[in-house]
Order: sequence, then C-alpha cells, then structure tokens
Amino acid sequence: MLKTYFGEWGYGKLQRLPYLGYHILLMVLVVAVIFGGIFAMGATENLMSGDLEATQKLLADKFGIIAIIFIAALVFITVLGQVNILGKRIRDMGLPVVWTILGIIVLSMVLNLLFPPQEVSMSALAVQSDDIVAATVSTTLTTTNMIIQIFDSLVFLCLVLIPSNTFGNKDQY
Repeated sequence: MLKTYFGEWGYGKLQRLPYLGYHILLMVLVVAVIFGGIFAMGATENLMSGDLEATQKLLADKFGIIAIIFIAALVFITVLGQVNILGKRIRDMGLPVVWTILGIIVLSMVLNLLFPPQEVSMSALAVQSDDIVAATVSTTLTTTNMIIQIFDSLVFLCLVLIPSNTFGNKDQY
C-alpha cells in the first residue's frame, strides 16, 4: 500500500477501481486522524475536570509547536500520496502526467479567481415561553462556489470513469 502512495513515481499506473479505492482510503485515514485528535482533546478535557479553556491552554503550551509540525507533516504526506495516485491514474489513461496536473491546478486557480468563495451568514433564535428566555446565535461560514465544486466533481468523475489507455497508444495493450 505504501508503494502505491509513495513509490513508482515515473512509471506506475493505476486503473479506475484501484484509484477509487486508494483515494477513498486516504480520505478515510485523514478523517480518522482528525477524529482521533478531537477524541484525545475531549479525553484530556475530561481528565482535567471539564475545563476546556485550561485544557486548550495546557495543550498549546506543552504541545503547540509539535502539533503544528505534525499537522504540517500530515498535510504534506496526504498531498504527496494524492498527487502520486493522481499521476498514476492520469498515466494509465494515456495522458502526460505533469502537464495534465499543472493544467488542472491552473484551471482550478483561474476558476477560484473568477468565482471566489462566498460568505454565508446564519442566525438562529431560540425562545422559551415559560421563563421568557431568548438566545440568539449567529455565525458566518465561508463556502466554495458551486462552479468550483462542479469542476472538482467533473475532474474526479473523469478520473474514475475514463477507461485505461483511452488517450494513449492502442497497440500497447
């Protein structure tokens, strides 16, 4: 499995179903690590008698730089593995790897400039009638533009649905 994510840079190929499986596995592993960190924070808070601010301050003082290095390493390893399996899938389709990945990145950047992320404001009001208690909560979220989501979905569907060697030499197989 590690050879698929981090090996065979110049010559490896990955067909449709294995690409889908490795892509999903990588995302599941990242989500598992994130939930593990959240669980560890909650367990530490519980051990410190439920004081979230004190727990966050203690963890930031003791493990702040280590956590930042760990998160940066996790992001780097995830991107490296994702680019490698993406390159293998593109090579299997018969396209030039570097130019295709650069084209996807440039097109994504242009679309992000043309259609920037949108801020969505949400408000909620809760009222209790017996004691007349009211609470208002408002928040602002930044969401990706629908055009960018459609582009990302189309790239993923192309990677999953286009058969092997579609754009390459037909006599090779």
